[in-house]
Amino acid sequence: MEIVISNGHNYIQTLNKYFVASLFILALFVLIASLVSPRVIPSANSTIAKSDSIAFLDVNSSHYYPALTILMIWLTQIGREVFWPIAIISLFIFGGWTGKKTAVVIAITMLVLIPLGALAKDIVARPRPVIPKSDFLIAADKEYAFPSGHALIVSAGAAGALLLFRDTPRKLVISIILSIEAALVCISRVYVGGHYPLDVVGGILLGVGVSLIFVGIEKRIESLMIPIKNILKR
Repeated sequence: MEIVISNGHNYIQTLNKYFVASLFILALFVLIASLVSPRVIPSANSTIAKSDSIAFLDVNSSHYYPALTILMIWLTQIGREVFWPIAIISLFIFGGWTGKKTAVVIAITMLVLIPLGALAKDIVARPRPVIPKSDFLIAADKEYAFPSGHALIVSAGAAGALLLFRDTPRKLVISIILSIEAALVCISRVYVGGHYPLDVVGGILLGVGVSLIFVGIEKRIESLMIPIKNILKR
């Protein structure tokens, strides 16, 4: 009985830890969203928006290395839609039980974030960066800019992997590699002209904040997966 109580107490502590961290991160997301939203502060009067625009131009105008430019375009085009579904499926198939659990948590998080990110874009209503057509590396998206959808998804995947798929050195290395890929995708969104830096920061904050919620209830999600585990043991 003492062990059960102790385990329950530890679970509640872990749950509270993730929820508190999530609350702080999501509050920071809301703060940044309000600072860059033209509905709250007109862009012409926003010091934050002006500084963000300067930082964007510094990154976006640095297309000096053709190989780097090709890599950035590639990361933007397939670093989310192609890479992460493959990563999730691979974790589920080859990652053992921990990989299966991690893959399910990441998949659920991403499914929640897709409509949530679209809603946040419409609420904040920040226009995409305006750059000369001669500087376009890829066609500009028509939807609003904040938060970055790419950063939103890949940061959620990286956070889930780093927090759940790390119980052996090999798994930790894999999670770090996934996180590096996610970071490069985030950089690529500014490099190719798709987002201001704070759009990417907002995507990371929302992605990680929501991911922490699902990581916090990982034990409950795992309990729903027990039938799958039993089938695999047969």
